[in-house]
Amino acid sequence: MAIIIEVNTKKELRQFIDFPRRLYEHQPNYISDLDITLKGRLSRRNPFLKHSEMALFLAKESKEGKIVGRIAAIWNKTHLDKYNDSCGFFGFFDAIDDVQICKMLLDQACIWLRSKGIKAIIGPTNPTTNDSCGILCKGFEYPNQINMPYNYPYYDTLLKAVGCTGVIDLVAYEIFEKPQLEKYANIMRRAEGHLHRNNIEIRAMSPKTYTSDITKLRMAYNACNEGSWGFMPLNQVEFEYLASELKSIMPYDLALFAEVEGEIVGYIIAVPDFNQVLRKIRNGKLFPFGIFKILKYRKSIQSARVMLIGIKDTYRGTGMDLVLYQKITEALHQQHIFHCEAGYVMSTNKTMNSLLLKIGGSPTKHYRLYKKQLSEHVS
Repeated sequence: MAIIIEVNTKKELRQFIDFPRRLYEHQPNYISDLDITLKGRLSRRNPFLKHSEMALFLAKESKEGKIVGRIAAIWNKTHLDKYNDSCGFFGFFDAIDDVQICKMLLDQACIWLRSKGIKAIIGPTNPTTNDSCGILCKGFEYPNQINMPYNYPYYDTLLKAVGCTGVIDLVAYEIFEKPQLEKYANIMRRAEGHLHRNNIEIRAMSPKTYTSDITKLRMAYNACNEGSWGFMPLNQVEFEYLASELKSIMPYDLALFAEVEGEIVGYIIAVPDFNQVLRKIRNGKLFPFGIFKILKYRKSIQSARVMLIGIKDTYRGTGMDLVLYQKITEALHQQHIFHCEAGYVMSTNKTMNSLLLKIGGSPTKHYRLYKKQLSEHVS
């Protein structure tokens, strides 16, 4: 009979990290993060866990049997302080195609969260909505890009079978060669004129101003996303941590800011798809061979993910988004990258979905977050 255990030892943490690699051993489109990255997210090194809590659980066939599933239960203080909705989260969910295993895992997460006064559970978030999140529901024929999830098609069926319902869908768009901006030449000219008249400069991040750029970008990021579904504002330490994860793989030229009088009022950030390198390191280990594969393959990356775009309220509707996409396209071409994926985009964000369709984006991947009331799940 299957059992659930809480992760308390180094061996169990190792099993928690390794389980998806075994589950997707024969699925070439699944690409895992490096061990060092995953351990950082799951440990006290992650500044999110300085104020919030997370418990990790494994499902085993028997006490000495093999691992058949995993889940994290997440008590997110920042979310609770902001929304006061008594919601907790689950994340890092993976399981074999077995409804009973899924139910046992979710039950355990709910029991742990209910002991902390939580009344509903949302997920997956890994561990927050500022990280990878959602269940892939469409686009299984494509590999996951950097910091994006991948899963088998049966995950949606499992979660619905145990009483979860979709709460929001997210979309990723594929853009080849360059955005189709020529037909918006008049809008682009007006937008560039608006930028010029208002002394708005578009520039790239600089290593000389990295520290101050990150501080200003955090303020712009929090301001631009205020009001978005499930948005969790980041403090300075959290934002610096996320930035540090990307710094080693992202050229400064791919972080562009629209700035006026020292204030960032718009931004667009693309990251080379480092997963094209990580797919060569299936075991997730840097040593002894992983580091050499990184050095060998990192210069052959041919795709990127447009990870973030934001414009402050005052400047929306001015065409700044089109100008930013034009500029990031030029920057990507300088890196010899002619293909990108833009995401996540919330299905409720009509402006951004419309923009990406207009400039030739193709909605290739769909993700879903789920919600369940604990009162219905745990007696």
